[in-house]
Order: sequence, then C-alpha cells, then structure tokens
Amino acid sequence: MSTDEFGQASHVGSHINLLRDLSGVGGVGPGTVDAIVVPTVAPHRVGPVIALAEALKCTIVLLCSTSVQSREIKTRYALPSNALCLTVPPWHSHPLLDFERRVMEKHTDIALKRNIGLLLARLCGWRTILFLDDDIRGMEPSLIRRAAALTEQYRVVGFQVPDFPDNSVVCHANRVSGGAQSTFMGGNALLVDTRRADTYFPAIYNEDWLFMYDAVADRSAGVAGKLRQLPYDPFSRNAATEEFGELIAEGLVRALHSGADVTTLYFWMDAIKKRSRFIEEVGDRLRGASSVGDERSPDRDRILRRLDEAKKRLLEISPLGCLSFYRTWRGNVGIWQRQLLDLPTSLTSQQAVRYLRLSSE
Repeated sequence: MSTDEFGQASHVGSHINLLRDLSGVGGVGPGTVDAIVVPTVAPHRVGPVIALAEALKCTIVLLCSTSVQSREIKTRYALPSNALCLTVPPWHSHPLLDFERRVMEKHTDIALKRNIGLLLARLCGWRTILFLDDDIRGMEPSLIRRAAALTEQYRVVGFQVPDFPDNSVVCHANRVSGGAQSTFMGGNALLVDTRRADTYFPAIYNEDWLFMYDAVADRSAGVAGKLRQLPYDPFSRNAATEEFGELIAEGLVRALHSGADVTTLYFWMDAIKKRSRFIEEVGDRLRGASSVGDERSPDRDRILRRLDEAKKRLLEISPLGCLSFYRTWRGNVGIWQRQLLDLPTSLTSQQAVRYLRLSSE
C-alpha cells in the first residue's frame, strides 16, 4: 500500500483499535434485551432470530419490505404473541422520518427500517435493543445477554463478523487482491442503549458507521465477541451505489485515528485522492496476479468491472459535495435529537405501530 507525501497510506485496512475490546471483560452479569429489530427481505432466514428472541424473552420486530414477505413469515413460523411483523415499503413516509434536509444517496431501505426500530424503542420505552440482520448466525443467548449488560457503560456494543466478512465491494476486492482488510462492527449485530445513543441512520451506504460515529469518537463503542454471517457473492452488487457512503464513512473514521479536521475542503480533497489511489492499487494487484485466490470469489474480470464502477462514481464526487453532506448530516442529527424530546415514551407496541402509521397486515 503506497503512502502520500505526508506518509499516510491510501487505505486504513483496520479501524478495530478505535473500539473497546470487551470480549475479555470480567465480572459482567447477564443483561436484558428489550427487543430485537430485524430488517429483512428474506422470510426463510429469520428462524434463528425468532428463536433467539424466545430464548431472551424479548420482543422481536420483523421489518419487511412487502406485505408478501410479512405474510410468509406469519405462515412459516409460530411467532411469539408479542412479536411485531410489520410491512415497511421503501416509500413509507412519516413526519418523524422525513426530516433530512438534504436528499441522501439512498442505498437500500435499511436505514429507514433501522430508524423505525429506534423510534419504536423510544415510543415503547425499550432501553436496550439489538439490531440484527437475518443472515447473522452464532448468536448464543449467553453471549448476547453478557453484551447487553455492557451497554450500562457503553452506548453501542457490537460484534465482529470475520467470517463471512461484511465489507463493501471495493474492500472485498482489496482482500481478494491480497491487501490488508479487516472488518469493523456494524448494524448487522449491534446492541444500542437508546437512552444515550441519540443519533440516527442516514440514508446512504455505511449508514451504521455514521450512526455509531459519535459513540466511536467518544470511546463509548465496544466489541463483545464474534459472530458469523452467511456467505454471499459480494461482487453481484453494483459498487457505484456504495461509493459515496464508502468515501464519507472511511474518511470520517480515518480522521478519528489522526485527529484531522473533517470540516475543511482540504480534508475531503485529500480523502478523494486517497480513495482514488486505493482503488487503483487494488486493480493493479488484481491485474498483476495470475489468479484470484479466494475460492468464494468470482473471476477477476468481474471484480475489475466492479472497481471500474466505483472509479466512475468517485469521479462524480466533489470535495464540496462531501463537506456539504457532512454539515447537513450534523444538522440532521440535531433535528433528530430534538424530535426525540417530544415523543411519548410509554405506548404499547400496537399503539406505537399506529403512531408510526405502520401496517402489521
């Protein structure tokens, strides 16, 4: 990995040192999880998380994108009596969710669903919630309870998912090419203290990194262990849709290592240069290799096409656009926090569903 004139690498392969290692912390008793929030588009995959909710004796909130998915879950599984299986179409609108002052680069509906989870928690008075994706495995109830207890001290507590790693298309390509590439923690398995984690998930790729950003900056984010993710083909995705969120999130988190000022145009000019050089380096390694070594990865030419998608999108992004996004996002966090102050906090789950204009049909 090359370095620039300041001795800084084009890519930081691991940010794990920004997180507290809580895996070996002793003297921690079992904590309580009030609800598990599961954004899903795959009804056949939610069985293990339903079983986890039953073991933890907590509410499970299944947020589907279509009513067909919701009906399939209800047909396929015997849901607990307190379960919420809700339909959240991508166009779902509510004043509490329509506050963002800038049209974000919407990646999927995952940010919308996770924000609904946060609002349900506030409305119902749930203190600790677990965001969990439907393809995460290895969730032993004892591990989750222990991690939940750690939210007494930390705003967010998560897990690393080293195998199968959950990375962007470009970072998967970096790993395949032989580059150093770790995983961070994210919204795919994240315990949140809703009393103190008062940010939201913006509608861009890496929305979970931005949600955690203040907690990471304050050293109030920790890793409590490791979980697994079901394998998938990372190169089936279009890298262009991830590029803006990758640039923003990687730039902001990189700055936490160095203390750089992210409120200047110079910072974002430099971030774009580093990102461009990083993508070029990954491509050069792939083109120079005789084969791609990871048996789970597709052929090299397809990976290179994904890198080309990222490069073309990066050329469209300006330093001013990045700085504008940062300023607007910070303003939106303030709006979100003010909204939370006016919410009722002792509704029943069904009252909260009606409050948010959601459908359980």
